[in-house]
Amino acid sequence: MMVIDLVAQFRKVIKGNIEGLDQGIALLTSMTNEQYCLRAKPYISSSIGEHLRHILDLYYALKGNVQTIDYDIRRRGALVETCRLTGLAELEQIKMWLFTLEPQMMGNNVLMSTEVSVIETLVVQVETSLMRELIFVSMHAIHHYALMDISAKLCDIDTPKNMGIAPATLTALRNDSSCVQ
Repeated sequence: MMVIDLVAQFRKVIKGNIEGLDQGIALLTSMTNEQYCLRAKPYISSSIGEHLRHILDLYYALKGNVQTIDYDIRRRGALVETCRLTGLAELEQIKMWLFTLEPQMMGNNVLMSTEVSVIETLVVQVETSLMRELIFVSMHAIHHYALMDISAKLCDIDTPKNMGIAPATLTALRNDSSCVQ
């Protein structure tokens, strides 16, 4: 039987989440509020602020209820979509929350609820853990950071190095000298 060091795994997951949030903070710090609200149409229809709100909503789903995580609760039209400073403050709030988490909380079973169909309203609920969901929201954030990176570059905004690149891809790039970044 394999024994997993929950504390070591917990530290890795928290570290990865913090690193991702720090990328968002670096991006927002480098732009104006007007840039934060721009849409890089026709390529991307959502602003950086709208993508950030979506990322934060998933973190708030984890933070809000330790028994049932509901990813379908969204704050569309919230101030964070149009106010860069609100975005920065909310990223910092999520970071502070992550620092309050304890390893023993990670393995507890929780219920996750989300819609799964693009044709009709179909909701599923599955048993999961906070650690698993922290991994998910971090990877999901990276996906949206990739879109934010494209949007920012189309609007002539400098972005942090490795913005929106998955950890496994970065490892492959570090280990393969033939890959050009």
